[in-house]
Amino acid sequence: MPIVKSSFKPNNFTFRSAQWSTIYASLLRPIRRVRFERERVEMPDGDFMDFDWSKVGSKKLIIILAGLEGKSNSLYSRAAIRHFNKQGWDALGMNYRGCSGEQNRLLRGYHMGASDDVKFTTEYAIEKYGYEEVVLIGYSLGGNLALKYAGEEGEKLPKQVKSVVAFSAPLDIEKSDDRLNRWYNWHYLKWFMFPLNLKANKKKKQYPEALKNYRGFFMSGNFTYFDTNFTAPANGYDTVQEYWEASSAKPHLHNIKIPALLVSATDDTFISENCYPVKEAEENPNLFLEMPENGGHCGFIRRFYEKTWWMEERAFEFITTVKSTPDLTDRKMSSLSGK
Repeated sequence: MPIVKSSFKPNNFTFRSAQWSTIYASLLRPIRRVRFERERVEMPDGDFMDFDWSKVGSKKLIIILAGLEGKSNSLYSRAAIRHFNKQGWDALGMNYRGCSGEQNRLLRGYHMGASDDVKFTTEYAIEKYGYEEVVLIGYSLGGNLALKYAGEEGEKLPKQVKSVVAFSAPLDIEKSDDRLNRWYNWHYLKWFMFPLNLKANKKKKQYPEALKNYRGFFMSGNFTYFDTNFTAPANGYDTVQEYWEASSAKPHLHNIKIPALLVSATDDTFISENCYPVKEAEENPNLFLEMPENGGHCGFIRRFYEKTWWMEERAFEFITTVKSTPDLTDRKMSSLSGK
């Protein structure tokens, strides 16, 4: 499918800055809290995950996949859940292992490639609650997970899973790790590394032999070191290269069989240049790639306050458009361009 033209454009000069858009969206924009109903779900491997539900009595469900160290209460999660609830959809905030406020039981945790947990969550929601229509919306790490899950499953996806939307997905983890290690991202790097190292130090105390090369809080200053000495061994990978290759969604994009939208701003400082899968989108009629000039990383802010923020508006527009036009190969580009 050809690349779709984006309608996103900041109405305020401030948000032409990728840095300001990224920070405002994740930390400052006013989003009312959601009253969640928490459900603890036991996993087949002896671990658990905590699901936060916001139900309106629907047979339609969105599953929100947060970014790194995100949760159901993150601003972008709350914005999407509130918007879709208003449109008559139930919502599930999937808290990854160890991200619900309580440390998980096992050495393994969540990571960029843990699509098996997405598969478990999706099938659990369908089987237990009988949802007839399910859509996955992922942000950053969650976008990589959503696309990876859709591509890995291909035609084996449950028939109830209708579409996927991903924002700012780091489809090539090695190159994106390197990008985040650069000087202009130092403040984001410190923001992420602090909570990640707190969790990793607790795991090292539980599993000292498995994590013998992880030297602790003050020695892990970037993602390359952290993935090499913690993420890879903690999640069963022999090398960091194996982890990076196994976890990146990009090799699976060709096998996506349902409508999938990837929105990544070209001014995003988090993701590398090969995270814009132009060739894959041109060759797969199910994959739509939208590349606004502005937006930062999971930002896409038009003005300081909006009743409906652009990401949620765009996700709902795409989902309803592809639902009403099932034959993707005949769809005109303008019908999905956000106009």
